[in-house]
Amino acid sequence: MAKNILKASKTRKARFTPNMKNFETSLSYEGLKLKEADRYLTVAELKQKYAR
Repeated sequence: MAKNILKASKTRKARFTPNMKNFETSLSYEGLKLKEADRYLTVAELKQKYAR
Protein backbone atom coordinates (compact mmCIF):
# COMPACT_ATOMS: atom_id res chain seq x y z
CA MET A 1 0.00 0.00 0.00
CA ALA A 2 2.87 2.39 0.72
CA LYS A 3 4.12 1.91 -2.84
CA ASN A 4 0.75 3.10 -4.19
CA ILE A 5 0.97 6.29 -2.15
CA LEU A 6 4.49 6.99 -3.40
CA LYS A 7 3.44 6.44 -7.01
CA ALA A 8 0.52 8.84 -6.64
CA SER A 9 2.68 11.61 -5.21
CA LYS A 10 5.19 11.34 -8.09
CA THR A 11 2.51 11.65 -10.77
CA ARG A 12 0.92 14.88 -9.53
CA LYS A 13 0.35 17.56 -12.11
CA ALA A 14 1.63 21.11 -11.82
CA ARG A 15 -0.70 23.60 -10.18
CA PHE A 16 -2.70 26.03 -12.25
CA THR A 17 -1.24 29.54 -12.39
CA PRO A 18 -3.51 32.27 -13.75
CA ASN A 19 -2.51 34.65 -16.49
CA MET A 20 -1.62 38.08 -15.07
CA LYS A 21 -3.86 39.88 -17.59
CA ASN A 22 -6.83 37.79 -16.42
CA PHE A 23 -5.95 38.58 -12.80
CA GLU A 24 -5.91 42.33 -13.52
CA THR A 25 -9.28 42.05 -15.29
CA SER A 26 -10.72 40.18 -12.32
CA LEU A 27 -9.51 42.91 -9.97
CA SER A 28 -11.09 45.60 -12.14
CA TYR A 29 -14.50 43.86 -11.90
CA GLU A 30 -14.21 44.17 -8.13
CA GLY A 31 -13.28 47.85 -8.38
CA LEU A 32 -9.64 47.27 -7.47
CA LYS A 33 -6.38 47.86 -9.29
CA LEU A 34 -2.73 46.99 -8.79
CA LYS A 35 -0.32 49.55 -7.45
CA GLU A 36 2.24 50.74 -9.98
CA ALA A 37 5.06 49.14 -7.96
CA ASP A 38 3.25 45.76 -7.98
CA ARG A 39 2.34 45.80 -11.67
CA TYR A 40 5.32 43.71 -12.80
CA LEU A 41 5.18 41.06 -10.07
CA THR A 42 3.83 37.58 -10.78
CA VAL A 43 0.67 36.27 -9.14
CA ALA A 44 2.77 33.99 -6.92
CA GLU A 45 4.91 36.94 -5.78
CA LEU A 46 1.79 38.99 -5.02
CA LYS A 47 0.32 36.14 -2.96
CA GLN A 48 3.56 35.90 -1.00
CA LYS A 49 3.72 39.66 -0.48
CA TYR A 50 0.14 39.99 0.79
CA ALA A 51 -0.13 36.70 2.70
CA ARG A 52 -1.66 37.12 6.13
